[in-house]
Amino acid sequence: MTDARFHPRLRIHAHADIIGSEVVLARALDDLSLGGCKFGGPAWEEAGQQVALVLSFPVLSASLPLSGMVVRGGDSDMAIRFVNITDEQKSALRKHILDSQEAASA
Repeated sequence: MTDARFHPRLRIHAHADIIGSEVVLARALDDLSLGGCKFGGPAWEEAGQQVALVLSFPVLSASLPLSGMVVRGGDSDMAIRFVNITDEQKSALRKHILDSQEAASA
């Protein structure tokens, strides 16, 4: 069975500050892709909620602000799809993901 997602999910050492109806700081990511991210544990936002995120990549000393929408929230996880991201943001995200993977394998 193959993953049919357009952007593959990757386990990257990163965390995020999320601002929605609540503010959550330094929450570890379960996985990350060019299309969105997922957090483990119970959701704190409802599906459809717009959020602002700042992804932080500690190994790289880099961060990236993005906009997103909660697409799934339940007892076990919360998934966010990135929305309205610019080409510059997508390029920076791609670079941070690749650099994080290289750092993890070094």
